[in-house]
Amino acid sequence: MGLSTIEGGLRSDRVIEDALAHAAPGFALGQRLQQLHGDLAMIEGVSPLFDIEAFARDGNCAVEARRDMYHQLDTEWLPPLGLVRRPRIALLDVAWQSSSFQVVLFEWGGSLGAQSRHYILGRDRDRCHAFLEAVCRWSHDVRGEILVFNEGCFHKSVKLYDAVMSTTFDQLVLEGDFKQQIRDDFTQFLASRDTYEEFGVPWRRGALFIGPPGNGKTLCVKALVHLLGIPCLYVQSFDAQYATSQASIEEVFRRARSTAPCVLVLEDLDALLTDGCRSFFLNELDGFATNHGVITIATTNHPERLDASIVDRPSRFDRKYHFDLPAAATRALYVAAWNDRLRPALRLSEAGRAQVVEATHGFSFAYIQELFVSSTMRWMATRDSVGILPVALEQIEALRAQMQSPVPAKTDG
Repeated sequence: MGLSTIEGGLRSDRVIEDALAHAAPGFALGQRLQQLHGDLAMIEGVSPLFDIEAFARDGNCAVEARRDMYHQLDTEWLPPLGLVRRPRIALLDVAWQSSSFQVVLFEWGGSLGAQSRHYILGRDRDRCHAFLEAVCRWSHDVRGEILVFNEGCFHKSVKLYDAVMSTTFDQLVLEGDFKQQIRDDFTQFLASRDTYEEFGVPWRRGALFIGPPGNGKTLCVKALVHLLGIPCLYVQSFDAQYATSQASIEEVFRRARSTAPCVLVLEDLDALLTDGCRSFFLNELDGFATNHGVITIATTNHPERLDASIVDRPSRFDRKYHFDLPAAATRALYVAAWNDRLRPALRLSEAGRAQVVEATHGFSFAYIQELFVSSTMRWMATRDSVGILPVALEQIEALRAQMQSPVPAKTDG
């Protein structure tokens, strides 16, 4: 499958070894390859989207490592793929759409951490360009994954995608018609692209989910991503060892614009932003760039920590949804839903459910869930014949102490 004109030049590891010993390894290797194979087209670059191994695993090209030289391959087990090799230094024979190439993957250590370059050699420059574009475009597209941003770069998470796809609005208990309002707002926005463009209104949406922890913000975000069915970018942190927060923010919004329509999720926005990067974030969110088709959803447990320019300016987050502690009627629905999941011997009576609803005033959904889990475990340990209600009432007091806060004034009505 290889190119005969290349085979003779790279039969020895010497070319790689000489480049690694050079002060500028990437330059040295590119220069040497050009000297050896001046009759061939060579395309080189550093794009992280050039994931040729994943491209090949998906059946888009055939790749075979050359057998006449040492290849540095990291082999690791990645579910659900199993054992996966990740080339660090490798010379690959590649067949793609009736064209043959040789690809050199080259990684070396530097003062800023691991650095890498790739070199594509072939008989026709246009075909080399076409192959590079095909690999990068395939890697850029999101298919059955969530794009997660952390440590200055994106990676694709199938596990998070599966968790999102298992979440629906049916699992969400919210006050009154609040759930329907959120669902309608986003689905109508997504379906209204032509109307926005007809009237010259920017087709973008910013929403801020506000409220104490454990009241459904994250579950609602997951349900929305599932419902909308468009790519999702999830930011874990803008911090990176070898990049500034500003560079990370720029990369996140650049990728979001190129992926649109998409959902950009910024969980715990107050923790993501610092004084040093806030202005840059605001410019990316609502500056000269249009962010056409980008739905930005941010959550915060502490709106008081956010600058007024974020919370109060409507062009940035034009929708604000408050996820407050559940009132009695909503707690009753949530308690009933959890009670129905229990085995008959563990279920609360109607009167018992009413006692639990009354006693859990000031509890979040997360604490009510913990109440059922911990009460079930304690009951199973003793199998008390009096039933689970006394255990649950005892656990309510323990959890309230754990909350380290007084019982809030009653507003249940």
